[in-house]
Amino acid sequence: MQLASDEEVRTLSFSVPRTLGEHYYADARDFASRFDRLWEMELHKSGRIKTFVDLLMGCECALKSHIFLGRENEDTKSVYRAVRKMGHDIGKLADYANYLSERSLYERVKDQLGTLSVFLRYSLDAYETFWPSALNVKEARCNHSRTIGSHRWVMNVRSMLEELLAAVNSEYSGIVDSDLARLIEHERAMCEFVNECMRP
Repeated sequence: MQLASDEEVRTLSFSVPRTLGEHYYADARDFASRFDRLWEMELHKSGRIKTFVDLLMGCECALKSHIFLGRENEDTKSVYRAVRKMGHDIGKLADYANYLSERSLYERVKDQLGTLSVFLRYSLDAYETFWPSALNVKEARCNHSRTIGSHRWVMNVRSMLEELLAAVNSEYSGIVDSDLARLIEHERAMCEFVNECMRP
């Protein structure tokens, strides 16, 4: 990383919730990058929907990063279990996120994406959501032409994802602490957390 001579390099602090948040942050960046590469290549309905799901997953992961950073002083196991219980529900995740004290971004994400699900990646779920008449369902849950059928609307969602990522970027930028004993202790704490919470 190139820095100006008068710019100070920040040493990253670390904790179990920060490490969890960083994993979700990296996942969100990966989903954003994949969306950016594929969106214009997918010209048929099904392909576009699956590509849009990457954007939904990116927003989900970014919100989870915000949650773990914002609740760093709470019991990590309880926070993790709450997040797991919310599944892929972006509305609930946006409500639970609290890293930003100004909640307008969370509310915008919830308003735009709260009714959509990553289950759109399956054709039947997509048809039921956007084209119910194809399945003899009475009412669409979402208007395709005003949501994922609108390039402008989709790019607005992509912009919100970038805002979520930019808000926490500085938390994950810097150099790793060189205190080997602290690093080993942190790895031990992460292993314990994984054994207790993440494995079935």
